[in-house]
Amino acid sequence: MNAGFPETEPRKCAAGAAWRVFLTAWIVYSFFWTPYLVREHLPAVALIERGSLNVERYVGWTGDVFRSPTGGVYINNNPGASLTAAIALLPLRPLLIRVDRWNQALPRPVSVTDNGELFWRTVREGRAYYFLLVEFLTVAFVMAPVTAAAAAYLCSRLIEAGVPPRYSTATALLYALGTPVFFRAAHLNHNLLVADAGLIALLLVWHPHGGQLSVLRAVAAGLLAGYAILCDYSGVVVAGTMAAYVWLRSDGLATTRRWRLLMVYAAGAVPGVFLLVIYQSWAFGSPYLPSQHYMAPTAPTALGYRGFDWPSPALVWANFFDPRFGLFAYCPALLLAAIAPFARRVRYRMPDREMWVLLGYFALFVVFCAANQYSWLQPSTGFRYLAPVVPALTLLAVQAAQLLPPPLRWGIAIITCAESLLLAASHSNDVRLVFGTLRGRDGELLWMRRLRDAGIPFTSGWICLSWAALIAVCALIWFLPARLSDEAG
Repeated sequence: MNAGFPETEPRKCAAGAAWRVFLTAWIVYSFFWTPYLVREHLPAVALIERGSLNVERYVGWTGDVFRSPTGGVYINNNPGASLTAAIALLPLRPLLIRVDRWNQALPRPVSVTDNGELFWRTVREGRAYYFLLVEFLTVAFVMAPVTAAAAAYLCSRLIEAGVPPRYSTATALLYALGTPVFFRAAHLNHNLLVADAGLIALLLVWHPHGGQLSVLRAVAAGLLAGYAILCDYSGVVVAGTMAAYVWLRSDGLATTRRWRLLMVYAAGAVPGVFLLVIYQSWAFGSPYLPSQHYMAPTAPTALGYRGFDWPSPALVWANFFDPRFGLFAYCPALLLAAIAPFARRVRYRMPDREMWVLLGYFALFVVFCAANQYSWLQPSTGFRYLAPVVPALTLLAVQAAQLLPPPLRWGIAIITCAESLLLAASHSNDVRLVFGTLRGRDGELLWMRRLRDAGIPFTSGWICLSWAALIAVCALIWFLPARLSDEAG
């Protein structure tokens, strides 16, 4: 994008806006954390408890763990998200050990009012507080800051491109709080980490004024691409798209220079891929067969090779519009991205090359997820498989929205943020059930209900105080710096 933004704009303005986006998103994501114990938690906890990714202690807790030919028990996914969570939890290991011992010494509740996911198991074994703490920490120190950092970096790079700070900030906040990213950041999730890695890699390789791509940025993008693969095999789409973009970005350079940039990008991806190969060799005895190769197939995953089949038109439609997990059911405004190529007479427009890279990335991910029959299992946790395309569609939709009259544009933004907030608050996996879920919980967030079930009385007064604290902190983030600046002026 190039808006003719004045070169004299102080850098501290961009940094200040980015920091406020980061802090706001981090705090909001942490406040709306959802106490779901998912498969990615188990290797992280096992690594903290026993120094191993073997989750044999948790056999039977979920169908997503199974015994491998090597004799251990492992999850049916790549270990990237679990390793990231373990890194965040490791400094807090002494605290976690104390909480676990204290928790197991407490009387155990006779019954719970909400026994979804694995919560009932943690209550029965006297480890509810322990796992609730683990679930909160992996949001507060993994999902929230990483996703908030991606949004903040987007804000900073847009300002560098010449987009005024207010518009850049609004775009970043709309991405962070007005798209399904908000919903997905509520608990540990590898799909969103792939999205974060892809967005940051794209912004690293892109230059707002067409400058040459540096070796350092190419290596960093490669590291992020390798990390995306370590988190999930859909990261191959991120890696392939970024490789093509690195090649396109080096257009005009000597052929040897272009190949050098592509090779250093590939070298950057090696550590993540190498870790995955080592893990699979150790856990399953094969460096190249995925974990899904060894698990018992379910009805959808019996198709093709371990659930990877020819792309299904029915699955494309479901991934888009199914109210339980469809991308455009969760955020209809992203449909505006379809008219981005026709938005040529707008003030803030990305170059054609970048626009078609984003559209190509979106198309490849749609095909990948349409071939992945595991997509039919999304109703268990809601929208997630197409999470990596949300950043691309957001940028395209923002470009297209400039064709609309300002009142309509503002109306769409408000409705989009309201839907995103309601989905995050209810954490209902079906957009049709959002209001009923909130009414059934009397306005409580799920973590408030779970704390009550674990034995902590959470009254309406605490609910009001929690919301008031969130609003006050967000207000301080945005209004206090402005007030101090006015006083200094």
